[in-house]
Amino acid sequence: MMNMQAELKFKIILTVSVCLVVGGFLFIGNEARKEVYYLCGNFAQGHELKQVTEQLNTINLSQYSISNNQDMLQIVHSSQLNFNMFSCTINFDKNHVVSSAKYG
Repeated sequence: MMNMQAELKFKIILTVSVCLVVGGFLFIGNEARKEVYYLCGNFAQGHELKQVTEQLNTINLSQYSISNNQDMLQIVHSSQLNFNMFSCTINFDKNHVVSSAKYG
């Protein structure tokens, strides 16, 4: 009888622990998504590269990469905490001024 109570207690503790870990992961992943989403809204046509990178250097839960493709500079901002499912793609013209910023 005592063994069944201990087993039940273990199962309850394990279930609660798993729920807390999963809930924490979902919470952090959502915060990372919001970081990408809200910062992407700050980048409008006409902003300079320096202004964009200064803001992106304040991120905590995400990362960004800069690539140069055929006279076009592009920054992709996303987070591994949500498997890069949400990203912000910022395109710059030849003068390093934002030409478009798209969240998706």
